[in-house]
Amino acid sequence: MAYLLLCRVWNALIAAGVCVCSFFIIRNNFEINYYEVLFLSLGIFFLVCFANAHNDIIDFEIDKINRPKRPLPSGKISVKAAYRVLGILLFFTMFFGILAGVKFAFLFLFAILLSIAYNRFLKGLPLIGNFTVALLSTTPVIIPIINFGLPQPELSVLTFFAFMLTFAREITKDIEDMEGDKSKNLKTFPLLTSINLSLFLVFIIHFQCLFQIAMFKPFLLIGAAPFIALSVIFAILKKWHLSQNMLKLAMLGGLITFLPP
Repeated sequence: MAYLLLCRVWNALIAAGVCVCSFFIIRNNFEINYYEVLFLSLGIFFLVCFANAHNDIIDFEIDKINRPKRPLPSGKISVKAAYRVLGILLFFTMFFGILAGVKFAFLFLFAILLSIAYNRFLKGLPLIGNFTVALLSTTPVIIPIINFGLPQPELSVLTFFAFMLTFAREITKDIEDMEGDKSKNLKTFPLLTSINLSLFLVFIIHFQCLFQIAMFKPFLLIGAAPFIALSVIFAILKKWHLSQNMLKLAMLGGLITFLPP
């Protein structure tokens, strides 16, 4: 169980599911190779597991303060064992990327290198780290775009939606993690400015996201708007973790709205 928590397997399963759903959304417009979809979704699964496990290794000292019950700071898994798991996850990510095709092997390699750069260097930079995670979050949605090319309006809107909500969620996460981040002299946006200014930026992102969706894909609001509203309420109440979870549900709700009958 500790290794599942290290990899945050539920997040990886959601990302793999998003990849499958992205292909499902466009299945009427393109001929889908389902073996390729299988390889790509498995590659996404192991990629997300890799990024999560590497993040926990790099954040070992910070998590002693922010998340002491995580597998590494609690002592359930040693750092040495976590590095062995990391090697296995890297192998399977690239293995399934190669099975899917050279361009996807390069995509997964780029995502791995970007996640390593985030965990080691970019996490503590104001907004740059948040931008990086938001960019990585779009990977499961852009895979069909890379595969079949543009235009794909539905997936383009979903890519924007995933990026914006993840960007807002990461800033909220930085607010939650201020104590531990301060101990390691990180320069996150909430630490450089204030909680209130950070929340103002988060709410602006929420509004911008809803406005753009209302302009181009108003039916997407059905699945997303209620959860975004709840995220705002929980943020005002300083229930940071619940606020982040509502944004995850907003992304899933938006995705479900796009699924064909």
